[in-house]
Amino acid sequence: MLTYKFVLYSLLAVVFSFMVHEFAHWTMGEFLGYEMRMTLNTGYPIAGKYDKDWHFTVISSVGPLITLLQAIIFYLIIKRYSNANLYPFLFTCFYLELLSGLLTFRNPNDLGRIGKYLNIGLFTLPILFIAIHFMLVYKTSKRENYQCKFILMTILVIILFSSLWVGTNQLYKVILI
Repeated sequence: MLTYKFVLYSLLAVVFSFMVHEFAHWTMGEFLGYEMRMTLNTGYPIAGKYDKDWHFTVISSVGPLITLLQAIIFYLIIKRYSNANLYPFLFTCFYLELLSGLLTFRNPNDLGRIGKYLNIGLFTLPILFIAIHFMLVYKTSKRENYQCKFILMTILVIILFSSLWVGTNQLYKVILI
């Protein structure tokens, strides 16, 4: 079940998902007037801070929103075409939100910061987004009758490529824009 084509799609899914997410942060920051920097796993103002708290909140929100949009689009594409090679594009979105939510225990990420800003709790939005992503992955897996072995291989490949992506960013601080 684990073909070279599937592994390639999985790699593309990880690269695409991280890039689109961070590019959304970068774009919104630029739109709000900041000179932004984008690495493999971060988008931030070159000046090091935001002028207004709500700017930080808006910039933080676009990454998870674009990731959710990506998940919905791939959910619908897979529903229409039943192409298992596209499953990593959906699953990576779930994995990114799950990982981000878990890391909020250590350091609030996008959704955690937004929740704090809105006074709705640190974990309210991460739990909500994880639940939505999980539902999309679960419904797709059931509808397409994906076997446990296929899902497990997807998890392992996505974890491997995501870890390499984040590790490369932490080690080399790769600046893209």
